[in-house]
Amino acid sequence: MELYDFRIGEVVGFIKRRRAKRVLMQFADGLKQYSKQVTDEVSSKLREVELVVSGDSCYGACDVAFDEALSIGADCLIHFGHAPFPEAYSYAERVGVNILFVEGFSNLDVINPLEKAISLLSELNAKAVGLTATVQHVHSLPRAVSYLRSRGYEAYVGRACGRAFYDGQVLGCDYSTATAISDRVDAFIHLGGGLFHALGLRLMVDKPVIACDPYRGGAYIIDEEARKVKASRLYTVAKCMDLKSFGVVVGCKWRQRHMSSAKMIRDSLKAKGYEALLLTVREVTPETLENFVDLDAFVITACPRIPIDDYERFRKPLLTVREVMILTGHLKLEEWALCDWEFNEKAPRYTAV
Repeated sequence: MELYDFRIGEVVGFIKRRRAKRVLMQFADGLKQYSKQVTDEVSSKLREVELVVSGDSCYGACDVAFDEALSIGADCLIHFGHAPFPEAYSYAERVGVNILFVEGFSNLDVINPLEKAISLLSELNAKAVGLTATVQHVHSLPRAVSYLRSRGYEAYVGRACGRAFYDGQVLGCDYSTATAISDRVDAFIHLGGGLFHALGLRLMVDKPVIACDPYRGGAYIIDEEARKVKASRLYTVAKCMDLKSFGVVVGCKWRQRHMSSAKMIRDSLKAKGYEALLLTVREVTPETLENFVDLDAFVITACPRIPIDDYERFRKPLLTVREVMILTGHLKLEEWALCDWEFNEKAPRYTAV
């Protein structure tokens, strides 16, 4: 737990103020390994409160366990690992769930990987740098800005907008804080572990992206990975043009229920002579979709990153909302191929049920 700040005192105080008897504790998948330690510590201070840990997957703030909390009669829901979507609190109030978001800010120092990133900035001949971070590292962005400026670079952080709760924060489906400053910078540095968010950033901006990993202490340029993804997506779209039947997948998780968009896609496909069937799915897995043997491909209206990051796991093609617009005639293939990569911004607006 020394890697993250789980704000135990705040959690305990929140539960006490609500006089809760049963609490659902939900952890992002990367933080589930700390769930027993956190619940043990909270429980030692609240011995009369029943703590229940959600065992379902949790990949983002779109996946808050409102339904689970209601189903077990929990008085409170503590969500660890993500910042709230703008509409999260109003939705929680509407359905009657007391919720606290605990981001799990990382205690790791970012200066060492930033030092390695600077040598890459020299290779790129970049003078103005945009900074982004996952929610665990947004609190380190001011220090990163100061450090870069002390080394002679211009440094910029985009203000919170879109679905981002914090300045400079990026999500797998929203890079608005980066695109807002893209025309002012020569390159981006992303603070966070792994490839997922850095790759999404590189797909969204036509600028070099350096992944700066505080966990591994390294930095590397994301470029070849993005090229491969774009090539694979072009191939998938072209392949789907000759198919006949599509399953249009509606997610059942809190902020992945986009029925209006799914119905619009289904109707557009049918108007072009394709067969289309609406499917509701909570967890989009190969095993789930393989049951639909009469469907040739699937359009994912839930998380837009599933077709991009997980396509190799599926036997049948997966399309994003924007990609299916090519099949329905709303977008030309050459226009899509030449534009900056987009997830939701210029696709038909997602509308929750």
